[in-house]
Amino acid sequence: MRHHASVDLELRLTNRGMAKRVVKGRRDDSADPPWAVGYPLDGDQKACAAYVGQLGLAGGGGKSVPFGYYQILEAGIVVGGIGFHGPPRDGLVEVGYGVVPSVRRRGVATAALRLLLDVASELDGVRRVCGRTSEDNVASQKVMLGVGMELVGRDPDFLHYEMELAR
Repeated sequence: MRHHASVDLELRLTNRGMAKRVVKGRRDDSADPPWAVGYPLDGDQKACAAYVGQLGLAGGGGKSVPFGYYQILEAGIVVGGIGFHGPPRDGLVEVGYGVVPSVRRRGVATAALRLLLDVASELDGVRRVCGRTSEDNVASQKVMLGVGMELVGRDPDFLHYEMELAR
């Protein structure tokens, strides 16, 4: 087991305006924290597009919901994203995440997923968390196993992980 230096992270729930800027890949200097080189990843842009759609047409640019997309900040710089693929269905939420290459292999994604699980455990209606990754994405498999998720199945495209939340 390798020792990781402690990672000082913050998760910041994005609002509609921030999510739209991530989709476009255009940061607003006056509203957004600095972005690390490589952010947003393709997955961040897809996740933010889905989140903006989930927010619907009601509400202004400041609208957000907890079952959304969070930026991962390390030392005040956005190094990736993590979030839920929508509200729970039958007590189950799906999570997804990604971090820029410069912070990989340092425990950032694992620490961010632990923080997101803390968020999930406080949300009404959430009892279980799941995630999926490709068979060749060993790093992502290690992240999910590292927070206590278990491999519960596989299909031709993905390995599926799940865990019960502690209350």
